[in-house]
Amino acid sequence: MSKDEGKAMKICIVTNSHHSTDVRLYYKIALSLAKLGQVYLLCASGVRQHSVNPYQIVVDSDSPWAALRQLYNQVCHLRPDLVICVEPLTMLVGMRIRRHLGCKVIFDIHEFFADAFAERFSPPFSWLMKLVYLMGERWLSSRADACIGVSDKILDQAVPKSKRKLAIAIPNYPVKHVWDYNCETPLELSLLCETDFDLIYIGGLTRDRGILRILQAVSLLRKDIPRLNVLILGKFHDPGVEKEFNDTVNDLNLTGVIYYQSWIPAEKIGLLLKRSRVGLWTFNPASRRMKRAVPLKVLEYFAAGLPVVSTKSPLMRDLVETNRIGELCEYNSQAIAAAALKILKLPHDEYEKMQARAIDLIESRFNWEAVEPRLLDLASRLAKR
Repeated sequence: MSKDEGKAMKICIVTNSHHSTDVRLYYKIALSLAKLGQVYLLCASGVRQHSVNPYQIVVDSDSPWAALRQLYNQVCHLRPDLVICVEPLTMLVGMRIRRHLGCKVIFDIHEFFADAFAERFSPPFSWLMKLVYLMGERWLSSRADACIGVSDKILDQAVPKSKRKLAIAIPNYPVKHVWDYNCETPLELSLLCETDFDLIYIGGLTRDRGILRILQAVSLLRKDIPRLNVLILGKFHDPGVEKEFNDTVNDLNLTGVIYYQSWIPAEKIGLLLKRSRVGLWTFNPASRRMKRAVPLKVLEYFAAGLPVVSTKSPLMRDLVETNRIGELCEYNSQAIAAAALKILKLPHDEYEKMQARAIDLIESRFNWEAVEPRLLDLASRLAKR
């Protein structure tokens, strides 16, 4: 029976690059939309789960490109009322599905896609590639019934002015009390979960995210804190950077200081945040993409009560400095070390006050529950058309 006959809405979220347990797609968007009806998260990788709404469907494919055909077939079989396309490529799939089924399509623009693509090239080719990518992205967004994005700045870039009213910003804020749970410690994390960390970094391990500068800063900090422990959690995307990282750890004699973990399940990150004192968020300020986006990792640090050391930028000044929950610094190892030391040497009562301000900021303002109604209202309105 159709939704017009009283049946619950059926929604498909389609991605060819994200895991089926992706925090934003599953634990936020899918779980929220499950309040309206049956939700299916279709991915090219991850775990399958067919018993509880929202459902997780994983197609068998050798590559993100090869997954597109199977994702199309699966969605056509489910016959949804609404399809959310998470990448530009899956937006092409969504447009074809709409022609076949007559459903509504939302384009999910969750990052500065054009800027990220252009970073693969050197000027002047990077500027040309960004322009070409933006033309394609704007064409796709103009074909969607609506767009969602994690910020207004992203939507202003990717959506034509004529369609901007159909685009809604839904920031990727943490869920309230996101780390207030007890879960079983995986065997492979048992050593880490018995260690207290002075500093923690979570994110991509690239030059522009300052991972090598962090190592230099850690070496400087050891002079003041001989028993320093630092946890670095993330993946390398460049074998050259990974080799330089390992060589630097050895050259600076940091093997007993740096604890490295390439990946853990998203729901287990809280175990490590609770054992840490300061969160690190460094980035190259020359990167327009990085300095314009509110990083989820910083908000997750705050949710765990961690003050943050971050590179200076207008956005981070509003977030960190204005709310007095960390230190901002220049993008160099000496400044990073000095900012971290300032927090680590705080009297206990002042550190606890900073922790309380961090948690309160998330619970009172920057939380998923505050923006969830925008998503539910949009989905409901589209389904009624």
